[in-house]
Amino acid sequence: MKKIFKLSAVLLTTAIFLSSCLKDDSNVLDPEKGVNVIEFANPTDIDVHGSSVPAYLFSYEVTPEETIPVSVSYSGPEPVAPQDITVNLAIGDNTNVTAYNSEQSKSYTLLPAASYTLSSTSVVIPKGQRRATVNVKVKPNTFNLASTYALPLKITSASMGVISGNFNTILLVVSAKNKYDGVYTYTATMTAPDRPTFQIGTEFTYAYDVQLRSSGAASNNLFNTAFGDFLIPLVTSTGGTSGFGSTNLTINFDAATNKVISVANAITNPANGRTMTLDTTATGSNFYDPATKTVYVTFFMNQPGFSPLKIVAKMKFKSAR
Repeated sequence: MKKIFKLSAVLLTTAIFLSSCLKDDSNVLDPEKGVNVIEFANPTDIDVHGSSVPAYLFSYEVTPEETIPVSVSYSGPEPVAPQDITVNLAIGDNTNVTAYNSEQSKSYTLLPAASYTLSSTSVVIPKGQRRATVNVKVKPNTFNLASTYALPLKITSASMGVISGNFNTILLVVSAKNKYDGVYTYTATMTAPDRPTFQIGTEFTYAYDVQLRSSGAASNNLFNTAFGDFLIPLVTSTGGTSGFGSTNLTINFDAATNKVISVANAITNPANGRTMTLDTTATGSNFYDPATKTVYVTFFMNQPGFSPLKIVAKMKFKSAR
């Protein structure tokens, strides 16, 4: 009986101890003991989750002006701002862009001052509200279509609260796009007598989306979303998803007629020597059909030591990028 009593006493003491710890934790998590935080709200989904600075992607047609609403937000013990909160903003500089490029292996360019305007460098979150918004107006018709730009924005001060350590600086990543730009479904047939490891002679639809990314007023590069790189899609003889290494297919259009006038490998002098040439003899191919938003292109992938691989590709538009 003494053993049972002692065991019960130990269990009771442990329960009291744990209960005390839980009470302490609940005090730590008590919203009334929190802090007021001022930060940028997400204008869209973050480009790379886990990055040290959040970046947000926007792409536009070649228009004179587009507006990006950017909000600053309050969060804290009270559900809304307890008083007017003035938040001051500033444009960052190229160090923010180069740091992000280095961290995420990007090649963004600082957006030139002539290509945007910021409606205000100060904004007030009104008492009783949680957000306030400024507008960044960008000018896509001033962009180089081969470039992707980044505009850093910073919260420099706030009249109340603590500025967030994670969302005090953001990057607005912007680019202009031509009429062929977008997300596509890729279907192709490949023929070559000496490529047994590829799915030869049978039409396949790639399991992942591809993108046609603007690289000029009427040129686009094929981006393979399965690998996050510019690789021409392929399916192996066993049905596996893959892509051709050292390839970056550039498709050049005639903007007036929508005909494909040439293709090329944007990677110059790759180690495997792969180049692309248009099959100018192909019928029912090498054009963009605006009615169905479909690109038809037939080309050869050439590589030293092998016969040319003929690729008959069809890309059906799915959505804007």
